[in-house]
Amino acid sequence: MNFKDMASDLGFDEDDFTELAQLLVTTSLSDLKKLENGVDLKNTDKVAKAAHSIKGAAGNLGFIKISGVAAEIESDARRGSLTGIEKKIKTIKAGLNAIMNAIDQ
Repeated sequence: MNFKDMASDLGFDEDDFTELAQLLVTTSLSDLKKLENGVDLKNTDKVAKAAHSIKGAAGNLGFIKISGVAAEIESDARRGSLTGIEKKIKTIKAGLNAIMNAIDQ
C-alpha cells in the first residue's frame, strides 16, 4: 500500500493522507460495530446504513477493495439478505488492519 502515490492521486501530501487514512480506520471500526449489531439484530436497514458509510469513506480515499465489499454488503442488506456477511466483514477488517499497518510503518 503506497500512501505517497495514493495521496498524490487525490492531490494530498502524504502526511495529510495518512491522517485521513487514520480517520477512515477509526470511523470504519465504529461503523463496523454498528453493522455487526445490525447483523445480530437481523436489522438489514442498520446494516445497509453502516455499510454505506464505510463504502463512501473508503472509496473517497481510494481503498477500492474495502469500498467494494461494503457496497456488496449494502446491496445485499437492501435486498433483505445477510447471507455470507461474516466473510465480507472479515475482508473489511483485514483491509482496515492493512491500512493500520501501513500507517505504523
